[in-house]
Amino acid sequence: MKNRMSVVYRRERGFTLSELIIVVAIIGILAGIVYPSYSQYMYETRRSDAWVTLSAAAAAQERWYSINYSYTDAISNLGGNSSPEGYYTISVEADSTSFTLTATALSTAVQASDSGCTAITLDHFGVQSPSQCWK
Repeated sequence: MKNRMSVVYRRERGFTLSELIIVVAIIGILAGIVYPSYSQYMYETRRSDAWVTLSAAAAAQERWYSINYSYTDAISNLGGNSSPEGYYTISVEADSTSFTLTATALSTAVQASDSGCTAITLDHFGVQSPSQCWK
């Protein structure tokens, strides 16, 4: 016969409400720290869409010049007015001796929130501006 006093009570396993609240708070704090860095990284990554398009358009502009002895102001002659990933529209200003290509972030795309880098330019001298957007 078992002694009543020898019965061992088992504690149920699980988490208390306070433990869960602490874990959720820690996850929230970490997410608050990580998300802005991630967003900035994604803006910088999507800028490559503009860099590639502007570089290709500048090369096409130089080919045009070598054949016609002047630069073209028709973006259709340079590959079109949209970047491959669709984050930017491309425009060109040109005369017979110079050109400036501009990639402007679409207002409906996520890149429109990229502060200071919504318009990226490249000219006939290879000058890239704004310089902080070309790194």
